Amino acid sequence: MFFDKSKSSTCDNVLNLNHVRKSNLFERFFLPENGFIVFLVAIGIIYGVVPIIVAIVTSEANSFGLLSIITLVSILAMWVGNRISIIDGRFYSTSKRLRVSSSGFIGGVWFFFLTYIVFSMASASAIPFVSAISGADADLVSQQRGDFLKGREGLGIVLLYLSTFMSTFVPYTVILLYEKNSKYRHLALLAFLFYAISFMAKALFLFVILPMLVFLAVKRRLKIKIFIYLFLFSIILLIALTSISLNGETALVNEEAFFSATYIPPDTISYLIWRSVGVPVFTATDTLLVHRELFSGQPLMGATSSLISALFGIERINLERFVFEHQFGSWNEIANANAVFITDAFVNFGWIGVILFSMIVGQVFRWFRLSKDIAFRAQWINFAFMIFSASLIGTLLSNWWIFMFFNAFLLRVGSNAK
Repeated sequence: MFFDKSKSSTCDNVLNLNHVRKSNLFERFFLPENGFIVFLVAIGIIYGVVPIIVAIVTSEANSFGLLSIITLVSILAMWVGNRISIIDGRFYSTSKRLRVSSSGFIGGVWFFFLTYIVFSMASASAIPFVSAISGADADLVSQQRGDFLKGREGLGIVLLYLSTFMSTFVPYTVILLYEKNSKYRHLALLAFLFYAISFMAKALFLFVILPMLVFLAVKRRLKIKIFIYLFLFSIILLIALTSISLNGETALVNEEAFFSATYIPPDTISYLIWRSVGVPVFTATDTLLVHRELFSGQPLMGATSSLISALFGIERINLERFVFEHQFGSWNEIANANAVFITDAFVNFGWIGVILFSMIVGQVFRWFRLSKDIAFRAQWINFAFMIFSASLIGTLLSNWWIFMFFNAFLLRVGSNAK
């Protein structure tokens, strides 16, 4: 392990800086070269600045203040991890890789994707989107969303793990299609949007829209007009899906604190703001609170992970559902309260976990910057989106990101990663 002083990396950095100078403001925001800074600023504001403000103006100082300190430590560790050169050689043009036909790779992923869509919809008791537009109340739609995948039993549970594979690799193949200028590229984009909308996963469509913005930025095609169109499309679709799923439930009077699970947004816009800012923060602090009250603040040593608990023979602790029970007063076999990766690292492995996991995340953002595979580079924003409100272990294992990284290290898909 050594800090980056290689000529190859320096050359890459010069090229990247020249690229940035030629890009407009919107392109600079989405470029993989700037993704790490964007992520640090976002996580610093939401989990660092906001909690400390809440701690100052409320009596909930303990958990909110601790979250701010954890965030500060994490940011410093991520910065160090991003500066360390470990496997930069895997991204050099001369690195040996297994070459895979892009048509074969894309065809394989889409064969499983389309098969998965047909089987999951044919075997589902109800399609959440159909129920929502038919006037079903919010509780029923929410239950159907859970039953659509999480409620499966027996072999049907495989569909849940396949769904996470699809949400990780299908957006990658969509970018590959656009890179190849394939005649199927627009159809693939629409197919994923249909899939995301069908079971009311309100933000899932962003997993293909956001990488598209990165792709256009890297290719220096992200003009202001295109950005505005995609932005408005995303906002309108998000508001529409949220309104349909809530079915007027947010029209109640709100008298609770914004950073609380009992807060009732007065309208759809307020709900989206609450979900984007309030929910991530109080879920992180509630995770710390539940960890302290139920487990005496002792490190859980990976027990929150199904794979780690199985490998080491320790009892599985579904902390996310304990947090949900704390927030809403009842246990739910489907619902989880997912928190940012740094709180998961803290409750499992303490301060050492925060530092180690954060250094890994910093290193991952380095890979996005160094890679020559545009489709992989475009995924930096999805990875950031995932760990912003989910554990690193879950993202790597349950959401198949570890295979995405193996793909980046060992494969050369078509003309990518030259």
